[in-house]
Amino acid sequence: MAQKSKSQQNNSSAAKDFTKHFLKPYRGQLVLYVILVTFSVLFTLTTILSITDFLKILFPPEGGQVAAENAQEVNQLNYWLNKLYFWMIGFGQSKAVLLFSLILCSQYLLKNLFSYPSAIKIGNIRNRVVRDIRNTMYSKMTQLPMSYFTASRKGDILSRFSNDIVEYDENILLSIQQLIIAIVTIVMYLVMLLYINVKLTFFALLLLPIIAFVISRITRHLRRKSATLQEKTSFLTSLTEETISGLRIIKSFTAIEFSNERFQRFNESYTRLRNKVYRRIDLASPVSDFLGNSMVIVILIFGSFLVFNHDAGLTPELFITYIMLFVLMINPAKDFSTAISQMKKGSACAQRLADFLEIPDTITEKNDPLPFGGLHNNITFENVSFAYNNGTEVLSNICLAINKGETIALVGPSGSGKSTLADLVPRFHDCTSGRILIDGTDIRDYSLQQLRGHIGIVSQETILFNDTVANNIAFGSQNIDKERIVKAAKIANAHDFIVQMDKGYDTGIGDCGDLISGGQRQRICIARAILSNPDILILDEATSALDTESERLVQTALDNILTDRTAIIIAHRLSTIANADKIVVINEGRIVESGTHRQLMQQNGLYRKLVDMQSFK
Repeated sequence: MAQKSKSQQNNSSAAKDFTKHFLKPYRGQLVLYVILVTFSVLFTLTTILSITDFLKILFPPEGGQVAAENAQEVNQLNYWLNKLYFWMIGFGQSKAVLLFSLILCSQYLLKNLFSYPSAIKIGNIRNRVVRDIRNTMYSKMTQLPMSYFTASRKGDILSRFSNDIVEYDENILLSIQQLIIAIVTIVMYLVMLLYINVKLTFFALLLLPIIAFVISRITRHLRRKSATLQEKTSFLTSLTEETISGLRIIKSFTAIEFSNERFQRFNESYTRLRNKVYRRIDLASPVSDFLGNSMVIVILIFGSFLVFNHDAGLTPELFITYIMLFVLMINPAKDFSTAISQMKKGSACAQRLADFLEIPDTITEKNDPLPFGGLHNNITFENVSFAYNNGTEVLSNICLAINKGETIALVGPSGSGKSTLADLVPRFHDCTSGRILIDGTDIRDYSLQQLRGHIGIVSQETILFNDTVANNIAFGSQNIDKERIVKAAKIANAHDFIVQMDKGYDTGIGDCGDLISGGQRQRICIARAILSNPDILILDEATSALDTESERLVQTALDNILTDRTAIIIAHRLSTIANADKIVVINEGRIVESGTHRQLMQQNGLYRKLVDMQSFK
């Protein structure tokens, strides 16, 4: 239990550090916000104190007036309030009421002249903090290694960007805003209450620990339940995302009812937990409200005896003002307890966001990387091995040399490590042992951005964006003229179908390119890959998911771009790599054969077996 408590304290500390980090740039603006809130509360306070004079105007003291000197003996506040009263009553009772009304309106105006800018200021701070968090999260996501996304649920990542950030804003940032207002209000009101009557205020303060204890008991387990709630929220998002992606399969396998039942079952569990969390949050407010009003009643009784006994100069008018101040202090006190509850709930979101930003980036760059000007001689794999974080070995002791201008084909059974081997070149992963050299220099010594800028990739999964054809081809490039885009499309055998579209290169292709065919999507991907004229091309099963006609068109495009380029081709359809300069056969993470098509056929090994299985002649 002690270990668990220590872990929770560490998590809470990490969540606080996360908030401090993002609020740090806005410390000056937060100070200005506190100043504006202080003046707003100050003019509210003066408005309440003016009530004493208004009561005296409506109900003048017996005998007409009380000497100011006598009032000074009783209480300094009474003295100055009487001074103000004498000044106003000097104009006559009716005019005094009008004068008091003007003063009251002026005080309300001044109060709002400070409260509105304070609301604008804190709103700007909150929005900018949320903006900074989103920017930092997005930047972190783009820097993470591909292995992280392989092992993580997409829905969990999306939930951090949507639900967690919204919850963080509504629970942590809003609670900080409420805490500042509550603390300033409580402190200023408490100082005035102490000034009016110390004995009565100390009596009230004795009751506060009881309220604090009750509220803390209510919110005690709120943080842990909120963390579980956020995890369930991310899983719910993941289920929704998987359903959208796999709707075709769900319908074709008549699994609609099954999917509905699975979603509804989990959603019911999520709703029950959410009800528990919000019941605890909602309980804090009425409990604090009841206890606060109970305190008012007790103070009414105790204060009345002080007035009756003429103790400590507590006049009836001041006692009424005291009660008003105390009653008005209940809401800020209630907001304070509610904000603490909300912050405990929101700390789970802060922890999840902090955890995401603390994920180690295994693909790092040296402080002074070497410039990469392109491939001049060769790519060499020296005793390269790779294993995922869980220890699963994918590649073992790979030794391979690829000369400039050569086309190397990687073949082998599914799961043998072909794609992983190709992913090591642009450093989507880094080898766990051994090294990869380009022109004799370890690729980890090169500038990562420049290295990837000289590599073009076309994968089996066509990844396009909901944008125009031209913008998809020019993706990642700045200020690319139309002629270069058209030239790349022509090389990729895509120009003819593009110009036949409604708006040509300015035609939108829908989400993931759903508005065009698979072959057309792949040819746009090829055009995008060659737009920057890369030295190295990686073609990862670029034709395996296409029909015969589309494969022929795409293969023609690939033949166009392979001229005078170094290429690494991963293929299941062995008919597409018969003319490769070298074919490397990989099985269970090891190179078992290598050579030309003719040489490997003569060896009568695994390659020959794979060819025969595909009836390749």
